[in-house]
Amino acid sequence: MVLQSRQQRFLTRYFPEITTSLLQQVPDGTVLDGELVIRTGGRLDFTALQRRIHPSAMHAARRSQATPATFVVFDVLVAENRGLRPEQYRKRRKTLRRLLDDAAPPLALMPATRDLTGAQAWMADHGGNGIEGVVVKDRRRSYRPDRHAWDKVRIHHTTDAIVGGVIGPLDHPDALVLGRHDRDGRLRVVGRSRPLAPGQRAELAAVLRAPVGAHPWPPVIPAARFGQYGAGPLVYTKVEPEVVVEVDADVCWDHGRWRHPVTYRRVRVDLTPTDIGPS
Repeated sequence: MVLQSRQQRFLTRYFPEITTSLLQQVPDGTVLDGELVIRTGGRLDFTALQRRIHPSAMHAARRSQATPATFVVFDVLVAENRGLRPEQYRKRRKTLRRLLDDAAPPLALMPATRDLTGAQAWMADHGGNGIEGVVVKDRRRSYRPDRHAWDKVRIHHTTDAIVGGVIGPLDHPDALVLGRHDRDGRLRVVGRSRPLAPGQRAELAAVLRAPVGAHPWPPVIPAARFGQYGAGPLVYTKVEPEVVVEVDADVCWDHGRWRHPVTYRRVRVDLTPTDIGPS
């Protein structure tokens, strides 16, 4: 039994509860495609999932009890040693349902619907749980591992944040480093923006200025703060944290930060940092 990531990294040893369940509930000669998730406080917790990747076997066993994972299965590639990749998705889905209809946690069959209203209801009702959105697949298509074989429709919402720094020079920023105050009044890094358009760079350069006095952030920010584990630290330019901006963000918010870059929309000239509630 082998558990591996999309990048073909072996994960078997890190998730003993999933390995045991697959051996007990799934027949030999089966290859499944799915996603590992962990729920904390009713939300999907990507950070907790990454913390499960640890070289110590003792750590893996302890974490499997403290933060158990669920394997959500959404496709089957091989059943009874027979390759199913060339088959249409609708046929593979029927095979998958036969395999997992009676599956017990920590295995779960990804729900699917052909009803647009039902899919829209999922997006409206489950965004608060950290569900990113829905995936749209062609029922007639064979299995393809690349992203072009399906479309992801993400849940987004509009919100506000404080500009605490920029990537690039102050007079021509490439992207924003954003913050919000915590409940103790400290300005915390909550994410970064996607690259700015030329007009947006000029708009922001006109309202941002260098810090006046001490700045609450360090000169270099760990990449993990932006959900980029394994990447180098972010070098940025500090600004006076007085400008509030409106951004579009997805629902991947955990441990006080956005896991994905947000999209800058406009400067909120009608708001000050004190108008932004705690993160």
